[in-house]
Amino acid sequence: MNEKFIYRSLKDFPTPKEGLVLTVGNFDGVHLGHQDIFAQARRLAREYSLPLVGMTFDPAPVRLLFPERAPSILTPLNIRIKLLAEQGLDRLLIVKTTREFLALDPAEFAERVLVKRLTVRHIVEGPTFNFGSRRAGTMVSLNELAERFGFQVHLTPARTVSLNEKAAVSLSSTLVRELVSNSRFSEARQCLSRDYVLAGQVVTGMGHGRELGFPTANLKLYDRDQLVPQDGVFAGWAQVGNDLEQAWEEKERYPAAISIGRCETFADGQWQIEAYLLDYKPDMAGLLDKHIILSLLERVRPQQRFDSPAELAGAIKMDCKKIRGIIRL
Repeated sequence: MNEKFIYRSLKDFPTPKEGLVLTVGNFDGVHLGHQDIFAQARRLAREYSLPLVGMTFDPAPVRLLFPERAPSILTPLNIRIKLLAEQGLDRLLIVKTTREFLALDPAEFAERVLVKRLTVRHIVEGPTFNFGSRRAGTMVSLNELAERFGFQVHLTPARTVSLNEKAAVSLSSTLVRELVSNSRFSEARQCLSRDYVLAGQVVTGMGHGRELGFPTANLKLYDRDQLVPQDGVFAGWAQVGNDLEQAWEEKERYPAAISIGRCETFADGQWQIEAYLLDYKPDMAGLLDKHIILSLLERVRPQQRFDSPAELAGAIKMDCKKIRGIIRL
């Protein structure tokens, strides 16, 4: 990815004289509602021949101000950057979240950031957009500030989804978190337009999988605050690379038996995320320090204690058979 795509401070951002089209948000998950916002922003950028800029935050403001209330994240920053790049942005501004920045009242944010620093001509947001100190700014106040400072506000209607043929509900990151937490991956896919993924680097594990004949790659998440579903064994896909960039672009995917939780059959079982790649030909030991993206498809069973390692090995064999059936669907 071209490094000039990403700017990590307002100070370093090159202010375009002609102005720009902007959308601001955490964009956690980059779900279909977010994608609607970017689609409208792209149309405006083309219509007015202006660059399209996305502004997001690191960390999300709630994680700084109220860490005890902060939900788990759907997309670590490095994954979110990849997803945002696919939305047709010309530049991505990642603002380092500070208490000073969050203390700006809505009018100060509009004047100092949107107008003087970024020369915003058009800003595109969803109906729940809030900004400024104590989230006091709303779409109503943003429209008032736009009249005062001379830019235009465009509202993207909320996206709704019908899950399992039930009544339509408003799509949000909160909804996606609920679905993922409960292993409702097909419904999460409806909201995201892609599989939910866990991603990170392979680290040394306890070695029990190799002893059982099913060597696994133990995953250290890029962000320990990423949301994982309730413990269990899952069917999924694995993409492997020497780094995130290579794993992200990798076309070859391996069916994977993914275990999340504590292996209670062994006394030294630790909570971990591990994956057995069913059709991976090289020695699994060679995956150490590689980067893996795991796409979650379906929960196969809960974690459970077995009476012996041999019984556990038999259960894993059955898991792999079920997973091959799921992958073929």
